[in-house]
Order: sequence, then C-alpha cells, then structure tokens
Amino acid sequence: MLKRTLWSLCFLALLSALPPARVEATVILPGAPTTAVPSYLSDGSYLFGITVALGTDQFLLPVEISGATNLQNWGFDLSFDNTVVQEVDPGDGSSGIYGARFTPGDANSLSFILGGFPLNGIGQVLGVAGEYPSLLSRPSGDGPLAYLLFEYLPNQQTNDPAFSVDNVTFQQAPEPTTLALIAIGLLAFGARRKTALAWRIAT
Repeated sequence: MLKRTLWSLCFLALLSALPPARVEATVILPGAPTTAVPSYLSDGSYLFGITVALGTDQFLLPVEISGATNLQNWGFDLSFDNTVVQEVDPGDGSSGIYGARFTPGDANSLSFILGGFPLNGIGQVLGVAGEYPSLLSRPSGDGPLAYLLFEYLPNQQTNDPAFSVDNVTFQQAPEPTTLALIAIGLLAFGARRKTALAWRIAT
C-alpha cells in the first residue's frame, strides 16, 4: 500500500512539473474563392501529373484550418447553394478535390486527399479527408487543407454560394511530453511488476 502511494505521488509531481497545455480553438472553415491556381497544381508536379486549368466562371475554394496542433489527419463535409454553383469533377481521378500545401513553398506539407464525394444534386461534398504522409513533424497553426474546384451556374456570378463546413473531424498526434509521460509510466509499471515478481520468488 505504501509503495502504491509513493508511485502515485511521484507521478503527480511529474505532471505538475510540466508546463500547462495550450488550449486553442481549432476551426475548419471555407476560405475566399480564388482564381489563382497554386504552381504545383498547374505545372504537372501534383500527384499523377494532374493539372488544374480554370475554365470560364470556375474557381478554387480553399478550405482552411486555424489553431491546429500537430495535425495528423482531418475531415469535413462542405455544403453550398446548388442554385448558384456546382462542384466540378474534371474526370482526372481527383473529383475536383486537391491537396493543399499547409506551409507555402514546402512540398512536404502537401496534404494527401483520402476521400470526398461531390453531390451537386443536394449541394454537398461529403467525406472530404486528408493526411500528411511526407511530414515527420505535423503541421501546427493556420493553413489550407484542400482546394475544391467549383463553377458558377449561368447568370449566378454575383450571388453568394453560401459555403459552409459541417461534420468536422481532426486528429492531433501526441505531443512529445505526452509520449514521454506514457513511456515513464510504462517503465515504472514494468519495474514494479519485476520487483513484485522477484519478491514472490524469494518468499
């Protein structure tokens, strides 16, 4: 009983010595529509040589995150007014959903798109998801997650597409201090079991 109390006190002391975790609101929202195509989407360096060339009344919609910490993967549904715009599937295997570089100029920060299902009939793109397979250090802060290709319907260029994001999910990788605590706890537990086993054998 005394040993258990001592282990608990040591663990609580270790926790209290760590700096307090930052609490930030992580938000995923649609950004401002743009006709500026990122260079990696126009020069053939994107996945499988896919390129984006905007047609008449077409634009890219960035979807952005703010307050990310060690972002591992993410997902969302996008809603829009289907009497004003429609999502464009160019038939190149992308479904009109492209990865975005979280950090400008850093090719490794390009998100890999895992899914997304455009449904213009109900004004939604469902199950858009992505991750960062090329990054050893997960992105933190504010940045774009993906670009989606849209176009205005005839005579709707001045109307509001009413973009909104729902069903947001994201997973953050454990911070190094959290991993260290887990490792210390496992080592302490293992040492305690070893000591208990040795005592039983001796008696």
